[in-house]
Amino acid sequence: MCAARETFFFSRKDNYDFSRCRSCDFVYLDPMPDQTTLNALYVQENHEAEPVYDKASSRLRRAWLKLPRFLPFALNKDTLDLGCGGGFITHVLGHVARSSTGIDISQNAIDYAARRFSKPRFLCRDFSDLLDSADRYDFIYSSEVIEHVSDINLYMRVLQLLTREGGHVYITTPDIGHPRVPVSINDWDVFTPPVHVQFFNRASAQRLFANYGFEILRFYPNRKPGLIFAARKVTTN
Repeated sequence: MCAARETFFFSRKDNYDFSRCRSCDFVYLDPMPDQTTLNALYVQENHEAEPVYDKASSRLRRAWLKLPRFLPFALNKDTLDLGCGGGFITHVLGHVARSSTGIDISQNAIDYAARRFSKPRFLCRDFSDLLDSADRYDFIYSSEVIEHVSDINLYMRVLQLLTREGGHVYITTPDIGHPRVPVSINDWDVFTPPVHVQFFNRASAQRLFANYGFEILRFYPNRKPGLIFAARKVTTN
């Protein structure tokens, strides 16, 4: 992530090894599976839930509860839910945004979202496809995605490309630096290779996003061990 070369063994779980960077605290699966393998795992893991989306009503209710936080970034703007799943956030953003788009790697998820929510645009794309996109957005919401990607720099290049100058991103991901993470890391319920392949704390998230021209404006408080933050694109590298 930071191009430093000093790393050390961090933990082993289910025959998967994690390393940690001495410079930026980035924790990552080592060796890292390729994105095709991780995409297949994601689709397989979510296959049964996607056609009907268990607890869909509560997912939609939670999406509406989050909307006030997004208003300063999304009102009358072009918005993207990157990793949209069943499209609940995409749908809610569509009520306040100029345009609302949802993108996911799962065709099942996209089919469900398009059937249920008619107003937004839904696309099945992977990160490599998005490098050729001409679309640009003022606000990108990407929740519980970054910990699944094989090439963190590819993910960040996509964010950098798709976000307009002065636009905002809203990210959620597990927080390995949170005080409620178990002392024995293997007891943490989200420390689950190879589904989750990398972990951040506040310092490593700030460093990564700064590398791609984003200034983290605020970390939101969270009683659970998760990072929630908003960042603004200030430069293009």
